[in-house]
Amino acid sequence: MKFRVGEKYLRPATQIASLAVITFLFYNLRYPVSMPFSSPLLAADPLVGMAGVVFARGEWIPAVLPIAVFVVGTLVLGRVFCGWICPVGFLADVVGRLRGGSGRVRGRFGYTQYGVLTAVLIMSVFTINVLAIADPLVIFQRSIYVTADMVAVPVILMIIVGSSLVVARFWCRAICPAGGMLGIISLASPFCRNVDGRCNGCLKCRSECPAGAISKSNEWDATGCIKCLKCEEVCPNHAVSFSPSVPAMPAVHASRRAFLVGAVVFGALSVSRGVVSAITPDQVAVARPPGSLVEDKFNAACVRCGSCVRACLGKVITPAGMSAGLERMYTPALDFGRGFCQRCGTCGQVCPTGAIISQSEDKIKIGTAQVIQKLCVAWEHNTRCLVCNEVCPTHAIKGADRLRPSIDLDLCIGCGSCQYNCPVEGKAIMVSPAGERRRK
Repeated sequence: MKFRVGEKYLRPATQIASLAVITFLFYNLRYPVSMPFSSPLLAADPLVGMAGVVFARGEWIPAVLPIAVFVVGTLVLGRVFCGWICPVGFLADVVGRLRGGSGRVRGRFGYTQYGVLTAVLIMSVFTINVLAIADPLVIFQRSIYVTADMVAVPVILMIIVGSSLVVARFWCRAICPAGGMLGIISLASPFCRNVDGRCNGCLKCRSECPAGAISKSNEWDATGCIKCLKCEEVCPNHAVSFSPSVPAMPAVHASRRAFLVGAVVFGALSVSRGVVSAITPDQVAVARPPGSLVEDKFNAACVRCGSCVRACLGKVITPAGMSAGLERMYTPALDFGRGFCQRCGTCGQVCPTGAIISQSEDKIKIGTAQVIQKLCVAWEHNTRCLVCNEVCPTHAIKGADRLRPSIDLDLCIGCGSCQYNCPVEGKAIMVSPAGERRRK
């Protein structure tokens, strides 16, 4: 297609609209609503889909459709998602403009992106949580939550976007594993760049390409092209166009750098995981949402996307902080000081990986409550207080009529309603993960 006046503004307008829609859907949906509708962005993410295959035990099968649509779109049009929809790419473009000019690019960094992709895929077999720091869509969604609720600073997103101040779209071209995967898929796209005889070899297209997809010899790299149409826009002789044609292998030159980068990234991730696990205190017990995997698998499956935190009807799920250990940071934890579990299953419905799944109420056992007698006004002051007994959904509070409330361990499911509603300052009844039932 030939570039026309007006198309210059079409891409940024599409990017802005995509950013607005993605943010709105995440933060303004009325729950309960299940995947993929609760998070279309992550539902279509092939990298996150891998976690669903590994951990959701077949429940991921209905979620294949969004990923299939995403992949087919890339097969037909190429890597358009990166150039037209990806919110991280858009923010990188905006910040890159602060450098002045269009942020000129030279090359692809020796295809290091595919070394990173290989390392991430290998690591994902063992620790899916690498996506928490490598998948741009996960990073963006988590950043929306922590920024809007002011619970943390989106450090990773700031680093990614800030790197564009130094090198235009550095993350997108050199690191992003999702972009690397889409680049490989786009090899089959028939929507190719064509250059006719009017080309005078000025290579202005190369100097203006934000993805570094054009070589010194004017060869086009389909795996790197984000179909931004910038080369078509800036060509002084209108010699460049994009149109359906027979896909051709790009001019990819073998690079030892990609292999070395992959090996270094794999090694760094392996070492960092070992270090993080070593410094994470095992004695810190973290209450998890019902339907969660056992702790080691949970930490591997959870991508720290914030979907369950945002969706929780009881507002009891919160991102774990540093006190839970670095390995558990940003994983969903239950804070019974701010809410209680309504056993609605919403967290399991919106989890994209199967770290949490919805379970029937008879299978739920989040933990166990314990009465702190020295704080309890019924125990200490013989004052009639039946709040915990009144709010308990399973009638696990015994002895309240005798002003000696105690917990029936067989009936208590650890929902936290008693702790949340306890009127005593400091709470006279507390819930711990003791006795919890987790998926294996």
